[in-house]
Amino acid sequence: MKMLWLKFENPCCDFRKHDAGDLMKHPKFDEKSVLIIGGGIAGLQVASDLAKFGIKVYLVERLPSLGGHVSLLSTVFPTLTDADKIVLQKISEVSNYSNVQILTNAEVKEVNGTFGDFKVKIVKKARYVDEKKCTACGKCVEVCPVSIPKENEMGLSYRKAIYMPSKAFPKTYLIDEDNCLHFKGNECKACVEACPENAIDFSQTPIDIDLKVDAIVLATGFDLFDARKITQYGYGTYKNVITGLEYERLAHPEGPTNGRIVRVSDGKEPKSVVFLLCVGSRDKKYQTYCCRIGCPNALKHAYILKKQYGENVDAYICYIDIRTSGKGLEEFYQEVRRSGITLIHGQPSEIRPLPDGSLNVEIFDTATHKLLSIIADLVVLETAIIPCTAIREVLNLPLSQYGFFQEKDLKLNTTETRTKGIFLAGTVQGPKNITETIEHASTAAIRVMEALTEL
Repeated sequence: MKMLWLKFENPCCDFRKHDAGDLMKHPKFDEKSVLIIGGGIAGLQVASDLAKFGIKVYLVERLPSLGGHVSLLSTVFPTLTDADKIVLQKISEVSNYSNVQILTNAEVKEVNGTFGDFKVKIVKKARYVDEKKCTACGKCVEVCPVSIPKENEMGLSYRKAIYMPSKAFPKTYLIDEDNCLHFKGNECKACVEACPENAIDFSQTPIDIDLKVDAIVLATGFDLFDARKITQYGYGTYKNVITGLEYERLAHPEGPTNGRIVRVSDGKEPKSVVFLLCVGSRDKKYQTYCCRIGCPNALKHAYILKKQYGENVDAYICYIDIRTSGKGLEEFYQEVRRSGITLIHGQPSEIRPLPDGSLNVEIFDTATHKLLSIIADLVVLETAIIPCTAIREVLNLPLSQYGFFQEKDLKLNTTETRTKGIFLAGTVQGPKNITETIEHASTAAIRVMEALTEL
């Protein structure tokens, strides 16, 4: 691997500890630019690391918000740190750099050229709200007649057709064109009449943006396995069968229940909760690989439950085996076990509903050779991480045997692709937890800087 040597007046400086405005420019990076596709935790980390050296960064995110999946979490294992603090810190770091341009609600549509001369076409979707005029007063929301269930919140909370998503960037409202009555042929202009700044603009159209960049970093993250494919678990049919991400929303202080874990069907305090591991992963029918986050997530979820309700609730984790590799995770596992959870070595063949909304979970515990029958108020499915590769059509990159983007070398170089000048950061290359994702993203930033010195 070629080493990158950068000489500064202070040889002890660490570029991650400098204030946002304190750029550590180097002549080799003069007028160099990088496109980062994806505004999750990996994309934010790469942007921050590159920006510190004075490199021009374009960060493109298809959603109107930043932070990716991490922005939906309540806490992160094993420290149970507030996930919002992590995301907001990264957003603040990146947004404070004058050499970073953040384009949310935008998608990369075309990429041509080669390393040092990539030509990129981006489409920034219309928000129908003037970002410069909007003061986020919320008067438009008060009068909007349309209510839509919030994603991942199980129909327990709603938003309007004009709304501001969590971790929105910029922090202004936008209109959901698919659900707005005005775009459905009605004459509704309630938000227009309510806005004191005249910020609503139905005449907005998508904006085409052309960029020229030297390198590209893919940080588009992952998708989650659709648990409805495993029909015997009843996800999508039984209200009290939910996913791990939906459970995170229940546990989040700003979630639909203000952080209280409840039965989705009636809002009552649960007396028994079952957590199922490896839903869609380590399965020959679906994904054969380990998702790396299911085990620690289930441990965290059970721990949160016991902390909230103590001996008033029973928590069961059904597993193939427990994998807790990583700093602090084995200790966390032992602490969770001491909290009073029950571990069952096996997976249920079927989940059956009962008349009161609870669920009958029958499972053979291979550790004790006993058939168990559990009446659960909630069943939480810890679903697999699956590849998010829609951008492949634009970049024409090969995929690995598991469907993630193919790295240059699995052991020696996991952040470069086989197309020179295009790099990978985070779970776009394969399953990782948050710590691993941030480390991988920083490694990608170093690889990018090494490559830019060749130009």
